[in-house]
Amino acid sequence: MSAAADRSGIVSMLSDFGLRDSYVGQMKGVVLTICPEARLVDLTHEVAPQDVTEGAFQLATAWRSFPSGTVHVAVVDPDVGTSRRAIAFRFEGHYFVLPDNGLASFVLGAEEPDRAVLLERPAARLEHVSSTFHGRDVFAPAGAQLARGIALEDLGSTIEPGSLIRLSVPVVASGNGVARGPIVSIDHFGSCRTFIRPDDLPAPTDRVVVRCGRAVIRGIVHTYADVSEGRTLALFGSYGGLEIAVRTGSAAKAWELERGMTVEVTGSDEPR
Repeated sequence: MSAAADRSGIVSMLSDFGLRDSYVGQMKGVVLTICPEARLVDLTHEVAPQDVTEGAFQLATAWRSFPSGTVHVAVVDPDVGTSRRAIAFRFEGHYFVLPDNGLASFVLGAEEPDRAVLLERPAARLEHVSSTFHGRDVFAPAGAQLARGIALEDLGSTIEPGSLIRLSVPVVASGNGVARGPIVSIDHFGSCRTFIRPDDLPAPTDRVVVRCGRAVIRGIVHTYADVSEGRTLALFGSYGGLEIAVRTGSAAKAWELERGMTVEVTGSDEPR
């Protein structure tokens, strides 16, 4: 099978550039110049400026929604122009093009890419590379080349897959009747999201207590409609992790919850 045969032709794009300026449009223009047949999909461009952790979360919750062979270009790059590495890698049939600053942490989890390269060859960048806009001049052209079927190795030299930088976000800990994990992201609705999974729970969902800050929730429900409006609830979100939310409200505002705060789940003798 040729290299091009395993590509979907889709390029997803994620950044902290916002939509007020032309940055996203410039990146798309570069992709379409190199690969006119590419199909571009915006994951989000509203990641908070320089917020690598939020970018990593958004990328991790979205990439599996795409077919194998999709190229994911993600740019949240506070150290653009420095010695930080610009990389591309293949993982579970998908291709990722991004700065090596932890942005791939939640995509990979405890695993490593199949192959990874440094974006250093002419095919991986425009002729003139700005020191402040690698999204346009490095990551967009590299993503476009992958979408049109170029081999990873044609973009640069191979790097050790295990050398990619990982974020120092605490992992979920479970045992002795307790599961703990940090709030990793707070969405547009004020729902506070963790990576605590159903297998981490110390008891059935109707026999646990979820705590974070001043919020105390008995039991985990299946949907927002399982509680009345204004009530606080815990449920597993569409990405598979435990969330604290308020129906028709904001859990973050109601309980003054912030990213990084610990969510604790314990067993209860009483059902919800």
